[in-house]
Parts: sequence; C-alpha cells; structure tokens
Amino acid sequence: MRPLAAACVLLALAPGSATMQEPGGVTGYVLAPDATPVASGTVIAQSGFARSFAPIDETGRFRLLPRTGGVHELLINVPGFAPYRMSVTVPDSKTLTLPVIRLDAGAYFRVRLVTPEGEPIIAPQLRHRLFDSSNRPMFDALDRAAPVVGSDGAVTIGPLPHGIVTTAVDMPFFAQTRLPDVTIAESGKTLDAGTIAIQHPGAVLHVDVVNGNGAPVANQDVFLADSRPRSPLVFPTIRTDAQGRVTFERLAAGRYRVSTSAAARCNGDPAVLVSRVVPVTTNGTTVLPIVAGGHATFRITTPLGPASGAFVVAHPTILTPGPQPRGCHGFTDADGRVTLATFPPGPAEVQVRVANSTYVRQVEVPLDGREVAFAIPDGLAAVHVVNEKNVAQANATVTWIGSGGRVEASTTATGDVLLDGVGTTAGTLAVEARNYQKAEESLTEPPAVLHTVALTPLPRPTPLRVRVITAAREPVRNALVQLIPGDPTAMSRLTLTNANGIVTFGEAPPGSVQLIASADGFVLEKRRTTSEAGEVVFTLTRGYRVIATVDLPPEAGPQIVQVLTDAGASMDEVLDADSDRRIEPPRRISLGPLVPGTYVIELRGADGRRQQRVRVVDADVATRFR
Repeated sequence: MRPLAAACVLLALAPGSATMQEPGGVTGYVLAPDATPVASGTVIAQSGFARSFAPIDETGRFRLLPRTGGVHELLINVPGFAPYRMSVTVPDSKTLTLPVIRLDAGAYFRVRLVTPEGEPIIAPQLRHRLFDSSNRPMFDALDRAAPVVGSDGAVTIGPLPHGIVTTAVDMPFFAQTRLPDVTIAESGKTLDAGTIAIQHPGAVLHVDVVNGNGAPVANQDVFLADSRPRSPLVFPTIRTDAQGRVTFERLAAGRYRVSTSAAARCNGDPAVLVSRVVPVTTNGTTVLPIVAGGHATFRITTPLGPASGAFVVAHPTILTPGPQPRGCHGFTDADGRVTLATFPPGPAEVQVRVANSTYVRQVEVPLDGREVAFAIPDGLAAVHVVNEKNVAQANATVTWIGSGGRVEASTTATGDVLLDGVGTTAGTLAVEARNYQKAEESLTEPPAVLHTVALTPLPRPTPLRVRVITAAREPVRNALVQLIPGDPTAMSRLTLTNANGIVTFGEAPPGSVQLIASADGFVLEKRRTTSEAGEVVFTLTRGYRVIATVDLPPEAGPQIVQVLTDAGASMDEVLDADSDRRIEPPRRISLGPLVPGTYVIELRGADGRRQQRVRVVDADVATRFR
C-alpha cells in the first residue's frame, strides 16, 4: 500500500471520528466565530410536525437521523452563540454532509425589573417569541435556557438571532406584563430596555356571561388575549361558574380581547363567536358583561320593495387582529325579514346576496333584539377587468364602497361583473386578483357606463438557477449549493444539484444574495449576485488535500489546526467538514481541498506553535509534526 493511501486508511480509523463513520444521516461540523469547534449544543430538524434531535459532541460534530427526506428546517443551538437556522433539502437516502457551519456571536436583551416601590424583582420569569422581518414566527429552543440575573437585579435573555423579539413577565403575585418589543439587527450586541416597574398584584377582570334573557350561562369557556399583534402573553381558558362569571387576575394595564361562543347554535350553523375588546386599568377591577345569546332580526328592502327570499349571512364584527368569527345564515321572508337565533347584540356585519353581487352592511344589533332595518340602494355598476396583456381577468374580486355599504362580486371568465346597490354618491372602486397589485379608484359617483380596470402584475420572485460544472465543462452531480438571503432574519437554503449539475431556487428572495457551491474533491466557491440574475454558473476547481501526521505526545494537549497561505492569510473559509480545526494528539488529519500553491500548516497548543510548509502541485501531499 502506498504511504499516502495508508495514511488515509489510518485517518478513517483515527480516534474522535466515530460519529462521522456511522452510516447514513445528516452530518455536520459546527464552528464558533473564531473558527474553533464548539464543544456542545443541540441540533433540531423539523419537517411538518416531525422533529429529529441530535447532540453536538465535544469535537463540534453531529449526526442527525431525519425521519423523512425533503425540506427540513434546521435549528442549531449552542450556548453563548446566536441560534443558527437553515432550510435543508434532505435527499431520499437521508444521507447528507453539510458544509461547515459557522456561528455568530449572540445578541442579548437586558431589562431591570422592579416593583412600583423601586425594589428589584428577584429571579423574574420571562416568556418570549421570535419573528422575522415579515412578522412570521421563528422556530427556536431558547426557552430551555434560564435568564441570567445580574448583581443589580437586571435580567438578560439570549443569545438571540436577528429578528423581532417580544417578551413578557409572567410570575406569581405580579401582573403578567408585556415588555417593549426589540429588533435584533446586529450580532454580539446587548439591547438594554432600562428599568421597568411591574405592578402587583395587577388588575382584575370579571367577565359575566349571560343569555338573551339576562340569565347567567354556566360552564362556558371564555378566552382572553392581548389585542396587540405578536404577543407573548398567555392566558388560561376559564369556564364560567354557576353565576356565569370568570375572573382573570394579574393583568397589566392595556387592552384585551375577550371571546366566547354563543350559548347555542344559530339557525343550524355552529354557535357564533362573541368577542369584545376591553380596556383594563392599573391594579383596578373591571367588570365586562357579555351577552352570549339573544337574537337578531334584520328587515331588508330594495328600491323595488322587500328583499324577499334573499340569502343572508351575518357575524359579529371583530375590529382587532385575530380569527374572524363564524357566521350565521338565513333567508328573508316575503316582508324582507330574517331572524337569526342565538345572535349576540353589538356591532355586526350583514351580507345579503342580491341578483349579481353581495351587499354588505355594518349594523348595530340592539340588546333587546329589536328589528334592524336597512335599505339596499338603487344603482348598477358594470366593470370589466383585464390584465397587463389586455386579456380578460377571471376571478378578480371587485368591490364598491359607498352609500353606507359595500358591494362585492367576482368577475366571470369574460372579466365582467355587475354590481347591484351601489347607490348614486361618491365611493371607492377596488379590484383585487391573485398575483396582481390591488387597483383602487376614488370616484365622484358609480360609473354610468362599462368601466374597465387594467391590473398590474405583482413583482414575482425570479427563479434563480445555479449550474455547477468542472473546468472540463462537465456537470457536478450532488454538489451542495447554499443560498444566503440579504435579510439576516431569513433562513439560508441548502440543496443538492441534479444529474445535470443544476439546482433551481423557485422563489429567490429579492435583492442581493450570496451563493456558495461546494462538492467533494473541489474547492468551495462563493458568489454574490441578485435574484434577477436568472442563472449563475460555478466552475469548480479540483482541490487536493494535505495529510498531516501529528506525532506529538498526549501531554502536548489540544492543538488548534490552521492552514495559511505563504503570505499568512487564513484558508479556513475553504476547508471542508472533513478538515479538523482542533485535535488531541497523536492523530492523523486531512486538510483541504486546496488549489495548487504553497501553504503553511500550523498547530497551536499550550506549549507553543509548530509549522510545516508544504507545496501542493497536482496531488495530495503528506507532512509530519513531531
């Protein structure tokens, strides 16, 4: 056996590499910002509802066994560093070696919490949520780490990734309080929210649920939520007692949304959702009555008389973010009346199906169930919708807002729609269609003749195709291609090229992106481009390896391994996951892939530095440290 081949065999049997020798799985190598391996941490892969876990060992390596192939969201948590997120397409073989993963320094959120009297709160308990720049929740595992409390009583959470962090205090005897939202834009920074007083014991909210006759409704679930978006506040669902009451305690001052279902079904439909927004004051007591019953009667007329036989859907109006309430339907009688059973009083939206469209009206349902009458105005408006090619646009939603109501309908295959009940006064005409910008016009009156609206396409994500070839113009199959968006809160994406050396990112993020291509035996290449580039071609260069035999005694201790150019520049960025950065001697190591040239291999330990100069020409080379 040739000496170099023998060295490679011994390398495969070297101690500390057992994790990487087990067959199958997604394997990786995790480095700290200084390019040394991390010594602990956790890797989580999530695909749909399935999760896989793996520890990071003391050498910085991990082996994850995903349950299925396909796209997985990878989360790497290492104490002291920012969580790392990546979208990885795992092949059907479920075997993949990831590029070297380099972590960033973590950012932190710091706040000093005190009582209203100014006394520091000892060991505060916090909950948090993470969001990207598009307000999408970010999957993370930070809850496993306890906050750090300083000598001045300040609490610090982290490390945090780039994004929006929402935080709340949740501990006994104090009001559950939402803290200011923070945006993490830089690594290694600590955002200080200063000193915040937390009220105790907090406000109390009594919710009394009654039916349409004012009698209490027992055993009814009541829900409480923060009325603001992205909230980390969590409140238990409480069931009403025999007096129809639930009590929420430890509330901070603010606005909350209280919800419950009506006490019975409505005209055969599921019970409608009753929701109210209530302001709560500091340490005060608020009583909110909610009628989870009653009924609503609507009498609807048109210029031709009662709207008999019309299909009507109504639901309570919700003015804050959150799930839209369920509706209740019915048909009007000969007098244009429809009664909806078990429908709560308060603001409601009523939808009436007329000849060609739907008329929508906001009304107030009275507490005593008195009849609510409204008239659908006269007037027709014909609208024709086309796209940017002047071709009829089907299934576009056309809406007229004016004369106290809203009229909406969808265009037919010919792009036409006729709106009934638009009235004669000024209003707004809006047209929406999938993949097109919303068109909106303010008009002094509804159009008297056929009105044409031309839609403008939305900017569509440009597919970005990456082709990886050799210097001989041959495709490189199963090359790793990583796309890193310019938005630091967005995940990078990693996938493999096909048999033609091609991979396509169907929805490349807008703006500048970085592409990284690598393959076994080739030198890693980086390219910065834009999603509008269309196609990017990587021509990979064949690389070679340096096989270093480290004959130092174990007493020499751990050694940091570094590859430098002859000019002293680090080659760390191009070394692959098979290149160890930290070893325990004696050991044989493989470093590469490297293009031809002269390099300095350096070992750095407690007893000093050792260097060997090597020259790579057109084959792997060997060297020895004693």
